[in-house]
Amino acid sequence: MIESLIPKEYMSYFDVLPDVHKVANVAISMTPLYTYGTACWGIYYRKLSVGFSIDICATMIMASVLRILYYFIAPYEVALLRQLFIMVLMQCLLLKVLLKYRPASYNPDTLSDPPDISEKLANLPKLSTSQYRYDTSQFYSFLLGLTGQYAAIFFSQTICLFDVYYKRPACFWQWIDEYRYWRFIAVFSTTFAVLTVMFRNSTFYASFIGIFGLFIEALLPLPQILMLQRLRTVENFKVILLVSWLCGDCLKLSYLFFGTDDVSSIFILAGLFQMALDLVILYQYFHFRALDQQKASALIPMFEMPPVATTHE
Repeated sequence: MIESLIPKEYMSYFDVLPDVHKVANVAISMTPLYTYGTACWGIYYRKLSVGFSIDICATMIMASVLRILYYFIAPYEVALLRQLFIMVLMQCLLLKVLLKYRPASYNPDTLSDPPDISEKLANLPKLSTSQYRYDTSQFYSFLLGLTGQYAAIFFSQTICLFDVYYKRPACFWQWIDEYRYWRFIAVFSTTFAVLTVMFRNSTFYASFIGIFGLFIEALLPLPQILMLQRLRTVENFKVILLVSWLCGDCLKLSYLFFGTDDVSSIFILAGLFQMALDLVILYQYFHFRALDQQKASALIPMFEMPPVATTHE
């Protein structure tokens, strides 16, 4: 179609141009370099990692390792496989930089313990002491409200696991010693590599690591949301990360809706959930950026112009 619109004498010039498909594959493979690479450079330049969630490294490394192993069960586009290997390398480099320029005063022992869930549950009304009869509509309304309260408590406790303000069980990914991060990555990768070799012919295992990796990646923005909410500033946050996340969400959802006919609803829900979280970060970025600008303008000193001397003739 396009060739018919181009004069034949100019067609020879297109032979020296690179193949568009190959260029696109290379661009996709190198995406982590210019997204997370800028974050590495920014942290290295400022010599400070405050404002960037270290949990992003854990999320992306685990999700990428699972997707790499999934390739050996159900092969996919090689360009995406190269991208995953580059992603793992970039996340390891980013983790190294984040740990190197973490505040010297950091100590997980100073973090607050999460709220006591048993105390919250004890304050809820008991079903056995309900004043409503079991065969009345008031009882089912009471039961529905009580179920919602239980769900809200367990949801808030789960959110605390992603909040850097609270201490996690065994201080997971909050350790002081750097070697513990690398040890976890090695153990995680080795464990799932062995399981993949053992169950490579199992469709259940293939679905498990596929859904598990997608679930981990869907939670990627959550730690950053909680950190920005506590810092209430986007001074050290790289907007290119947010742009890359949103573009990735659009590409992923476009593929799920229009690129394939055989897709589970779980993948669609996970994609929509991740995009919703990224949109929350987008709102936070504009909101806290406006606050940063207000703070900066308030710090600008105001000087009064001296009166102009007048001469009398």
